[in-house]
Amino acid sequence: MLSHNVLTPLEMNIRKLITVFSLCILVSLTGCQNDYQKQLKLMVESLNKECPIPLGAMGHMTKAEYDGSTVTFNYQITGLFAAENFEQNQEQFHQYMLDSYRSNSDESFRQLLNAIVNANADLDVVFTLESDKEITLHFTCDELAANMPSFIGDPETYLQSIIQSTQLQLPFTYSEGLICTRIELDSAYFTYYFDCDENLFDLTEMQYTADQNHEAMREMLTTSSDPSFIKMMSTLKATQRGLCYFYTGTTSGKEAIVTIESNEL
Repeated sequence: MLSHNVLTPLEMNIRKLITVFSLCILVSLTGCQNDYQKQLKLMVESLNKECPIPLGAMGHMTKAEYDGSTVTFNYQITGLFAAENFEQNQEQFHQYMLDSYRSNSDESFRQLLNAIVNANADLDVVFTLESDKEITLHFTCDELAANMPSFIGDPETYLQSIIQSTQLQLPFTYSEGLICTRIELDSAYFTYYFDCDENLFDLTEMQYTADQNHEAMREMLTTSSDPSFIKMMSTLKATQRGLCYFYTGTTSGKEAIVTIESNEL
């Protein structure tokens, strides 16, 4: 049976990093509203108390800091994260995160960005890889101010942002012998394409068990409690799209397809 985890590509977790900011910053803002630095300090301290914050297979957030001029969020990333792709595509990741900030609809996240901008602070997002190598994305106060959340509830923009972030990491090795090579969004489906090593995967059996795999996936989809995953499923359903998983054997070229229709999400 195929694991449902294929439904969550690692680079969608960059968006999850942003969601973590939103979910954990549930601080009541008190005191003088003009004291922006104090306000920001309280918010960062509140977030830091929640650390370490698990990010599933990607790793975890370890620490949040504010030194009076720069807010820093630190993440420990597991070996599943393709470090070389990250390094080669830092500009794209930088822009993707800005795009995600601009489209974020969570009120607590709006408060966080407002506090950073009002305090005239920059933002550093530091990723520590398993090799102990650090990669830092730096966002100036002016960049953040120009990308303040102005969410208009556009589901197409949201789905396209997932496509863009995931494509930066392709091809992605989900597990031994199973590689996601591309993703596509059309009017009917959000489709993931996988190349399968036929020494490890029997495509004929996958074809025969498509119905069982479909039911197992559908059940997992409808019982997931992950907020970002639920949002993606809701958006697909709202746009009358389903999910499609397209598996191709690298030796024979045999294919197996599992689809979940929009009305099943």
